[in-house]
Amino acid sequence: MPGNDLYIPIDDSADGGTERPYPTDRATKPWENANIRIQPEGGTESTSAHAGRKNTVIVRVKNKGQEVMTGVQAQAWVFDPGIGEMTKENAYDWFDNAGNAQTIKPGEKATFRMTPWNAPSFGDGVTEKHFCLRANTYQVDGEGERVTRTVGTLKPDIDAHQGQCNITLVTAPQGQGTSQKVPTTTFPPPGGDPVYMLRADHVTTKPDVGELAVLKAHGGIVPNGGETSVGGLSLMTSRGPVPITLSSVAPGFDVRSEFIPGFDTPFTFAEGRPDKIPTDIVVHIPEDAAIGSLHVFDVGLWTERGDMVGSGLRVLTLVTE
Repeated sequence: MPGNDLYIPIDDSADGGTERPYPTDRATKPWENANIRIQPEGGTESTSAHAGRKNTVIVRVKNKGQEVMTGVQAQAWVFDPGIGEMTKENAYDWFDNAGNAQTIKPGEKATFRMTPWNAPSFGDGVTEKHFCLRANTYQVDGEGERVTRTVGTLKPDIDAHQGQCNITLVTAPQGQGTSQKVPTTTFPPPGGDPVYMLRADHVTTKPDVGELAVLKAHGGIVPNGGETSVGGLSLMTSRGPVPITLSSVAPGFDVRSEFIPGFDTPFTFAEGRPDKIPTDIVVHIPEDAAIGSLHVFDVGLWTERGDMVGSGLRVLTLVTE
């Protein structure tokens, strides 16, 4: 029957897809399927999801047959931990691979990334919670109709098309919401008394080659962050490497300067001001900023007409432990 050669290997080295029920005396247990994983937004694949964040279920499917398998799909469900028959209807949530069917050659595997799971946040006093991930692989024909179908009850213990992996929902690593002072200097334009404004603009485009070189020059930055990280870089932490991700949330700003009243505040330079004005930019990192998140912004002096005066300054702030 088409699709029978598809399976989700419990253990790549020991599971050939023919032993079901899978022996429980093996090193990898049936509920620890090594080809079902979850990846928190900005994180790495593991069995830990981040509460209150987007998490992506990843399912890897293998073709143990001798023929090319086309139209291969995958789907997954998350259940509260429990016993008894787990059906699709009583799942906590479910995911598919958005119809992106794949072709798998004999003896090879394909990786399916499911639609994101918006994991729940914790209630008061809760620091972790356990869930059960179950996945299924199937095949569709040229018109999109399933050739192998999921039965009502998911039975990964006896059906090699299916698999299970228990996961833990944990609090996402976060910074401490600290403030960082960035010393700089303002060079006021000569003559006259026009109105100026100091402005900070949040940058959401990925750093260029030069900016990545600045990051790499700092200790604790290693090149193993994966495709989803900034420049493939990771930050070494006490929990291991954490991929560096570009923050989409703008930090807060203050300025400390004798001659500049603040950000986004029109002002004129006082007579007799120095040619170089010490200006400290204070960056306020949000309390829920994830460790490894990179906050980028441009600081500039602007005229009332909206023209930048001279050069601006790009600042990169990385949240560490």
